Amino acid sequence: MHKLTIAFLFILLLLSGCATWEAWDIGLDEESEPPPPLVIETAHPFSDIPVPSGFSRNNGKSWIYESGSGTVKVGRLFFSGRKNMDEILPFYENEMLNKGWNLVNSIKTEKRHILNYEKEGWVSTIMLRSNIVSTFIEIQVGPK
Repeated sequence: MHKLTIAFLFILLLLSGCATWEAWDIGLDEESEPPPPLVIETAHPFSDIPVPSGFSRNNGKSWIYESGSGTVKVGRLFFSGRKNMDEILPFYENEMLNKGWNLVNSIKTEKRHILNYEKEGWVSTIMLRSNIVSTFIEIQVGPK
């Protein structure tokens, strides 16, 4: 009985190993497809500031000031997610333009990207930084 159990486990291990190698080989033979586009969410209550899907707001650090009449609205919002910086930077470069923002300037260092935008009566700064695990987004937005 002991030999039968060992033989069964060996065959199971062998078959599962083959499936893994086969899947790995298929990935090498085919050209890799680009990742799916990021779904757009917004930095509520700023409906014209996009946030990539999969990012969660840090409510402990984020704040929004809005006057009683709603004519003045200022915010500093913090988000984090597990997307790669190479996905998030082009996301903001494209989606901010799609939302009507104009890029004023961009500052890029090895570990941080700062994007400054403006739109009629408004300014926004998007700061991106990442580590091995996560990408962090800080959004500052308010009247010009």
